[in-house]
Amino acid sequence: MFHWLGQTRPIRVLRRVWRRLRTDSDLLYQFPVASQWSSLPVQSAAIRWLSPATTPPGVRSALFAHPDSAVTWKVTLPPGGRIGAWVGLLPEVWTTNTGGVRFTITIDLADGRRLKERHLDVHPGTRAWDRPWRRLTLDCETSSAVDALVTLRTSVPNGTNTAYAWAIWGDPQIERLRSVFELLRLLAADIRERGVIGALRQPAPAALPAEEALIYQTWIAAHALDAQTLSRLGAEAAAPPHAPRFSVVMPVYNTDPRWLRAAVESVRAQAYPHWELCIADDASASEATVQCLAEYAGDDRIRIMRRAQNGHIAAASNDALALATGDYVALLDHDDELSPNALAEMALAIAAHPDADILYSDEDKITIDGARCEPFFKPDWSPEHFLGQMYTCHLTVMRRALVSQVGGFRSGFDGTQDYDLWLRMISRTSRVYHVPKVLYHWRKIPGSAAGTVDAKDYALDKTKRALQEHADRNRMDAEVVPGLALSLFRVKRRIAGTPEVTICIPSAGRSAELRGRSVDLLPHAVRRIVEQTTWRHYRILIADNGDLKRETIAALDGLPHRRITYPLPEGPFNFSRKIDFLVERCETEYLVVFNDDIEMITPDWIEGLLEFAQDPAVGAVGCKLRFPDGRLQHVGVVTGVCGIAAHIFHQAPADCLGWNGGTITPRNYSVVTGAVMMTKKSIWDQVGGFDPAMRIDFNDVDFCLKVRDAGYRLVYTPFVEAYHHESASFGVRQQNPDDIRNMAARWGDALQRDPYYNPNLSVDHIDCRPRT
Repeated sequence: MFHWLGQTRPIRVLRRVWRRLRTDSDLLYQFPVASQWSSLPVQSAAIRWLSPATTPPGVRSALFAHPDSAVTWKVTLPPGGRIGAWVGLLPEVWTTNTGGVRFTITIDLADGRRLKERHLDVHPGTRAWDRPWRRLTLDCETSSAVDALVTLRTSVPNGTNTAYAWAIWGDPQIERLRSVFELLRLLAADIRERGVIGALRQPAPAALPAEEALIYQTWIAAHALDAQTLSRLGAEAAAPPHAPRFSVVMPVYNTDPRWLRAAVESVRAQAYPHWELCIADDASASEATVQCLAEYAGDDRIRIMRRAQNGHIAAASNDALALATGDYVALLDHDDELSPNALAEMALAIAAHPDADILYSDEDKITIDGARCEPFFKPDWSPEHFLGQMYTCHLTVMRRALVSQVGGFRSGFDGTQDYDLWLRMISRTSRVYHVPKVLYHWRKIPGSAAGTVDAKDYALDKTKRALQEHADRNRMDAEVVPGLALSLFRVKRRIAGTPEVTICIPSAGRSAELRGRSVDLLPHAVRRIVEQTTWRHYRILIADNGDLKRETIAALDGLPHRRITYPLPEGPFNFSRKIDFLVERCETEYLVVFNDDIEMITPDWIEGLLEFAQDPAVGAVGCKLRFPDGRLQHVGVVTGVCGIAAHIFHQAPADCLGWNGGTITPRNYSVVTGAVMMTKKSIWDQVGGFDPAMRIDFNDVDFCLKVRDAGYRLVYTPFVEAYHHESASFGVRQQNPDDIRNMAARWGDALQRDPYYNPNLSVDHIDCRPRT
C-alpha cells in the first residue's frame, strides 16, 4: 500500500521536485576524458555520444558504450557527492538481446586506490522491467573535495556475446546533495519566480550541445584567419602571372535586406581584389529589397540590372551571367555568405591547376543569429557520387567560357538549375577540382533548402529529368529511379549483353555458429548464392586447401560449382597466393572475389555490381556488408585513418546514414573490401592481382590502390547488400605486423592523403568528425 501511495501522481510530482531541488549536478560530458577502452577494433565505433536517446520514461543525453568498453574521466568529487546515471539498452534491440549487459561505475583516487564500485545488470530481452531507464548511483563518501577517476564500464555475462548489446548511459553526472538550508532558500526563490504551480512543474531539460557541434566549434576556432593572414593570402593569390577575375553571379528576389546586405558585404569583404558582383533583380515586389540594392549603386564593382517581369531563378541567373566579364563565374545565393578568403583560395587553386574548368569548396550552414553549424567536408571529384546527389553544391566556380558553351542556365529546371548546369558541363570536361576549405555559408532560413531537405519538392521531378537527359546525352543506357532517401536518385544502368561472371571463393572449410547453430560456411555461402541470385550467367569457382571434410563435400553435391585444390606450400600460410591461384583459373572477364562467410541479401546483386563494373573507367566495385545483428561492416574503406586503412562507420547502427548520406548513395573510394569485390580479369592481370608481400592483411587495400594508380575509379554501391559473418573464417586476431610494415613502406605517401576522404576530417575516428 505504501508503495502504491508513493506512485500516485501527486506524490510522484513532489518526489521529482524534491530530487530536482535537492540535487546539484554536472554532466560527465563536461570533464576531460582520461582514457577509454573497447574490445572493438576502433574505439569510436563503440564509445560515442548519441543524440538524446528516447527510452521510457524520458529523453536523456546518452553515451553509447557497446560492450565490452570503458571510459574514464578526471573529476573533482564534491564532499558528500555521488556519481549517477540512467542505464539501459536502445529500444531497437529489446526483443533481440539475449545476454543482457552489466553496467559498472567505479571511483578510483588519483593515487590509484579503488574507492568504490557498483554494478547493475540489465536484461531487457527477458525482463520487461529492464526496458525503461534504470538508475545506477554510487555514493562518493568523501568528507572533502578530492581528485578522482570515474569509470563507466559495460560488459556482457560470461558465455554470451555482444550481438544486440547496444548499451547506453543516460545523463551520466556528478551529483551533490544540497543542505536543507540551501534547499529551502532555492525553493523560496523558485516559488517567487514561477509561482507554486511553476515550481512544481518539471522544467524542460537544458539541451546538451551535440558532440558534433562542439567539435565543429573547436575546428572553427583552430582555423580562424586574422586580418593580417587574410591580407597576405589575398596578396599572394593576386600576384602575377595567375590572377583570374571572378564574376560573382547573384539572382535576387524579394530578399530580406538583412540577408541581402550580408551576402553583398561578404563579397565586398573578400581578401582577393579581382572580382565583380553581378546582380539580377527578378522584378522584386518588395520595396525594401529594391531600396537595399539601390544603396550599392555607387560601387563600380557591383553591376545591377532589374528585370521587367519575374522570370524565376534560371532566367534571373542568366541575366546576371550576361553582366559578367570575368574569367570565372562564382555562384552566390542572395541570402548566403562567402568566407572572406573564398575567392583568394579559388585563385590559388587555379594557379595550381591552370586547366581547371570547374572548382568547388567545402561549406557549412549559418543560422539566423549568425552561428555556424553543420559543416560539409566533401571528397574530391567523385563522378558516381555526383550522379546520386549534387554533393558539390557551394561554393561553385566555373570557367565562364564553358558556361557559355553549354548555354548557361535552362528555364524549366528552376530549383535544380545548378545541378542541370553541372551535368551539362561535366559532359564536356573532366577537369574538376576540389578546394578542401569551408568557403561558403549556407543560410538556414525556415522554408529554404538549407533548412530542410524537402523545402523544394517541386525540384525533385526536374532533378530526375536533368539526370535522365545526362544519361541519354552520354549514352549510358540507364533509367533514373528514386534513391534510398528523399532527394537521392539512382542512375540505374542496364547491363550490356549477358556477360558471364565467375564467383571466386577461397575456403578453408571452416564451420561457425550462425544464429545460434553450427553452420558449415562454404556450402551455406554457395547455397545462398544459388537460392538468391537472379543473374543466371555465373560460375562458382572454389579453392580449398585439400582438406575439406566429407560432410562439406557432400553438402556441396547438387550445387553448381567447380572445386580446385590449392597446394599449400611450406612455410606460413599466404592468403594472397591462394587468391591469385584461384583467379588465374578464372575463365571469364568479370570475376567476384567472395569470402565463404558471406550471405547475400540482395537477389540482383550481380547486376548491381555489373552496372558499375561494365564502365571502362571503373576498376573494382564493392557493396554494403552488415554484421548479422544489422550493424554496418563495410560501406567503403579510407586510407590513413586509424592506421593503414579503416572501414568508415564500422560497427555503426544499421540505419546510420553516414556523412551526408554516404552509406546510402553510390560513392567513389580509394578502397573497397575484398570480402565481396567485382573486378575484371584484365585489370587483375594488369596490376598484378594480390601481392604475396601482403600475406594476410591489406592485400585488398594494396590491390585497390594499384587499381586507382592505374587510372581506374573504385565504386561502393549501397544497392547490393550482404551479411558478413566476419571473423568466422579467421577468428579474432591482430593485424599481421609484417603486412603493416610492407604497406607503410609501399604506400606511405599515398596513405597521408586519401582523395575521397577530406583532409579536414579526423584520422583517429571513423565517423567523419572534424579533425581537431
